[in-house]
Amino acid sequence: MNNIQVDLGDIKYPVLIGPNIIDKFCDNFESVGGKGEIYFIIDEVVFKKHFDSFTKIISKLDASVFCLPAGKANKTFASAMSIFADLNAKNISRDSTIIAVGGGVIGDLAGFISSCWYRGVRLIHFPTTLLSAVDSCLGGKTAINFRDTVNAIGTYHHPIAIFIDTNVLFGLPEREVSSGFGEIIKYSVLGASDITALLEDDNPLTVDTFGQIIGHSLITKEKFVKNDVMESEKRLCLNFGHTIGHAIEFSTIYNGEETLRHGEGVALGMVAISRICISLNFLSEEDLVRLLKLLKKFGLPTSFKASCIDMNREVLVRKIVDLAFKDKKRTSDSLRLVVAKGWGFPDIYPTNDRNLIEMGVKEVIL
Repeated sequence: MNNIQVDLGDIKYPVLIGPNIIDKFCDNFESVGGKGEIYFIIDEVVFKKHFDSFTKIISKLDASVFCLPAGKANKTFASAMSIFADLNAKNISRDSTIIAVGGGVIGDLAGFISSCWYRGVRLIHFPTTLLSAVDSCLGGKTAINFRDTVNAIGTYHHPIAIFIDTNVLFGLPEREVSSGFGEIIKYSVLGASDITALLEDDNPLTVDTFGQIIGHSLITKEKFVKNDVMESEKRLCLNFGHTIGHAIEFSTIYNGEETLRHGEGVALGMVAISRICISLNFLSEEDLVRLLKLLKKFGLPTSFKASCIDMNREVLVRKIVDLAFKDKKRTSDSLRLVVAKGWGFPDIYPTNDRNLIEMGVKEVIL
């Protein structure tokens, strides 16, 4: 087991990474200071898949449970209100511990709940997707979506610990693993040489390699978050590929269902912003080729056909550009676009140039 001590400046907490963490859950729970009434907010698919393990944990800890589907449709006020009502009905007190078991949707929602209930109760993250394990579980950001705005309403609320079971993650469906590599490749572009070496290695992935990649990813994120939890400066760079990626992700929802996973949207967003960076003389064509090679290696998309969701290309491009300009990183003056001025050199580029964003979007929307 790998125990990483995260230090964000004002707060520190452990991240436990390794195989069979789920079987050692109760011992680890006590070791990190978990106490009081215990309340699980858990992805119903994960609960069913690991039913025996979680049933034992819940029984031993005498915990309460709230299960819900993990889709983006549940990252809403309605879901939050349902959980608040359950917390109230079960008289969950201010000295309780909430445990989030699931991917990014569950983690963000449970984090938001934890930050609000009695103005903040203890939180533990147990991410069960690679995407959440390498990104959203660390840093303290919580949020729910509002109408068509991603993460519009949220808080900052840190966990007391993060538990990551590499066996659980290694057994995920191929597309779920690929989606997680969208964020991992982002760290490579941001300059994480240890991650780049592992990604460009031709050896097959193993459980141990998974653990190494996850550990390096969280250490990389820690460097960007430390002393900038509120995203005033360097933490913004973690959004490389996200401004356009989020817009693509939500613009391609079809018949109420997501067409692209978050990591797939980020992959497309990174290609789009790379094309913009080339036009600004920040990146070279060789940098884009390097990025495309990594994305393809890990099964991520490099383009998307509008016809897949029965849309006209120009209509979809316009929709994506409109949504990009509603990005949460914008200020009253401009959109704060995260760019790369060379591999490993992220920066912020304020712009109101709609044509610039449209050019990037057209690079990936066919």
